[in-house]
Amino acid sequence: MKFYASIQAAALLSIATGLLAQPANPQTAVSAILKLFDSYRIVMVGEAHLCIQEHDLFKALVNSPDFAGLVNDVVVESANSLYQPTLDRYIAGEPVAPRDLEKVWQNFLGAPGGTPVAPYHGLFAVIRARNQALPLDKRIRVLAGDPPIDWDRVQSRDDIAPFLAFREEHFASVVRYEVLAKRRKALIIIGAGHIERHAGKPGLIEQQFLTAFVKSYVITPGMSLYLDQPLDPRFASWAAPSVLEMKGTWVGEQPTINHRTHANEATWSQTADAYLYLGPRESLTQGGESFDLEGTPYGTELRRRWRILFDKPPAELPKSDGKVRPLFSPR
Repeated sequence: MKFYASIQAAALLSIATGLLAQPANPQTAVSAILKLFDSYRIVMVGEAHLCIQEHDLFKALVNSPDFAGLVNDVVVESANSLYQPTLDRYIAGEPVAPRDLEKVWQNFLGAPGGTPVAPYHGLFAVIRARNQALPLDKRIRVLAGDPPIDWDRVQSRDDIAPFLAFREEHFASVVRYEVLAKRRKALIIIGAGHIERHAGKPGLIEQQFLTAFVKSYVITPGMSLYLDQPLDPRFASWAAPSVLEMKGTWVGEQPTINHRTHANEATWSQTADAYLYLGPRESLTQGGESFDLEGTPYGTELRRRWRILFDKPPAELPKSDGKVRPLFSPR
């Protein structure tokens, strides 16, 4: 009850602040994000994991005629940096055996133990194809942001500890050395929780960029400001996807709610620079890729990793019939 009381209080405050704030003027997402690179070397877009609509936006971005002239690199969370040479060859258009390429995401640490299918619904393949039409000096590089763990050497949790607790530090170091030190520009794709600010205070990744004298731009994704509430009617006229710079708008002045303490901790403009509206909650989907790991070498290896990671490993391996389904359960 306390949580819903907080939501109601936030709604009342929303009405009051909305009367004073500037009208929201969301921009088409692709053009808005591209324009940011005129002023920023690093644009960080929080990912709503598995969301087809956001992944479609990423593919539209890199396929834009202007992208390669503005951006050098795409840095992603869901890829093991141990296999950067393999990823470089693939993105450059060279032949790479599927069993070698799959290691990039199957050995990703962040999703415990790896993911069964290529992340971001085909983004890597889209960038590879796009590069074939670009001159060598304009080709887009994809950088793997996750730590270089070698699962073949992992026998206990002690072998994982030097990597798992330092995922953000490693991600930031990839950007520092491969992007900033080379005076390049990058689009960063990483789970929103890794880049959102806390009451205006930058997270670890953003802070490391600031220490390197680089100010980045942070975009957080969503479908409404509060997951447990119906869509705010003021979003009804917004196209999806669209981007709104939040400072001074009714969106930016809404309170954020801590789901553990149920307290109003800050405002949305203190969480990120801009809000990426992906559409109503009910319109967002995941899936579309068919796989069954039972009886496969990767399935056997995944069970081994789970026995190391968990006191009570999951009983069932991931499986999908390839159907597209809602990203969120019905309310």
